[in-house]
Amino acid sequence: MLEPPHVNQYPPPNVQYAQPPPQGYPQQPMPGAEDEGHLNTLAICHFIYGGLVGLGGLFGIIYVALGLFMAAGSMGASGGAGGPPPAAVGGILAAIGGFITLFLWALAGCVVYSGLSLRRRRRRVFSIVVACFCCMNIPLGTALGVFTLLVLARESVKRLYERIAYYGS
Repeated sequence: MLEPPHVNQYPPPNVQYAQPPPQGYPQQPMPGAEDEGHLNTLAICHFIYGGLVGLGGLFGIIYVALGLFMAAGSMGASGGAGGPPPAAVGGILAAIGGFITLFLWALAGCVVYSGLSLRRRRRRVFSIVVACFCCMNIPLGTALGVFTLLVLARESVKRLYERIAYYGS
């Protein structure tokens, strides 16, 4: 006759079972695949948005060129009683265009650098500051900035950044 296989009714003595945390100690949220996915998606969106802002900075060059033509006196009167615009107006227009171009290119560079930082899980505060600046540009910058702030404010994402800063990977 065949005997049934031996079944041990008792667990091994060294097995530790998961226990809930003691009272007064909240369980810390751990970073998961969802946080990683959100940060990677935000990094890609930062790259795209940075390219769009840099492209928008090219329109400031039109103002610079127009202002330089006005300052040089190359633009004559167009049939009106007035003469050509004064050179000071052209200089002001060129200065404003140059400022707009430099500001938008600097913002584009910061947004792209923030995307690199999000991808590497470094410089969280820098990414928060850049997200606040992005919120000024309606509607794309506002959406990107708000979602970036929401993701970076999560406790699990903070822990992920702290772990990367401590262990280096």
